[in-house]
Amino acid sequence: MAAPRADMHRLQELVRLHRLGTSVRKRAQLLGMSTRTEREYREAIAAAGLLEGAPDELPELAVLRSAVERQKPPAAPRPVATSVDDWMDDIRAAVGKGLEPQALWDKLRRDKPDEFKASLSAVKRAVLRVKRERGVQPEDVVIPIETAPGEVAQVDFGEVSRLFDPVTGKVRRAWVFVMVLGRSRHLFACIVFDQKVTTWLEPHVAAFE
Repeated sequence: MAAPRADMHRLQELVRLHRLGTSVRKRAQLLGMSTRTEREYREAIAAAGLLEGAPDELPELAVLRSAVERQKPPAAPRPVATSVDDWMDDIRAAVGKGLEPQALWDKLRRDKPDEFKASLSAVKRAVLRVKRERGVQPEDVVIPIETAPGEVAQVDFGEVSRLFDPVTGKVRRAWVFVMVLGRSRHLFACIVFDQKVTTWLEPHVAAFE
């Protein structure tokens, strides 16, 4: 398997989707991997006799890991010096707070302009390494929810900043109204300047239009 190794929770979901009869392309889309990678993992799981069965009786994570590693044992890590080695404690702390690579890179450059010289790509690789060290966290687990067309739309307000209101001619506190369709993930968004009931209803009308 040439692609990066998937975590075992995703492979458990691969088994469930296969048992539900989901198509290869749809499985790959839901799992966030290419169809080739999906096939390679599926074949490794099938070789261990774990692919077929009831959708609600999935293989244990340790059993899946063993099946995949029998087909392709993980390569031994090679210690290689990188430009972020001296900053790994800062990076681990930032990842624990949920900071993304771009924001972390900007922060390190701003806080240590004369010392920190690593590239953004080096920080991205370091963040990925830290996340692999930590393993799957509760907030990392996402369960795909299938909905029929027109069945579900998710709506919310989110505060954005103080913006210029062309109606009043003043800078005011502003929110963005967002509606996302459950099936297609098509998104509608518009800026509003209050959270009154009428303001809540008007973007719904505009979104459907």
